[in-house]
Amino acid sequence: MKITIKEIKQWMKKLEENRYKKIYNADAKRVAWFVNNQMSENTETMPKAYRKRWSEAKYSRERYLANEFIKTKEGTLSEQKLRNIIKNIIKEGLWNIKKEL
Repeated sequence: MKITIKEIKQWMKKLEENRYKKIYNADAKRVAWFVNNQMSENTETMPKAYRKRWSEAKYSRERYLANEFIKTKEGTLSEQKLRNIIKNIIKEGLWNIKKEL
């Protein structure tokens, strides 16, 4: 499942550290690239448009944000699964009550 840049940008806007800061597309693109490439250490495969101009640049901030995005995504997926299980249990219970009536 590919994560879109738009999705990353929306998530970044919600972060406290970006509350009063403009979110740049270049940052969102780099974070999306790290998320979609499983936190790859090889930045040489990153598209040229996504790379920083300074060749010695570290991408620690982008890696950190990508890691946090992955953690929040996993959390929301498990919540959705739990909600679906609870909904199914409630539906079955209501169905059984209707059968008894």
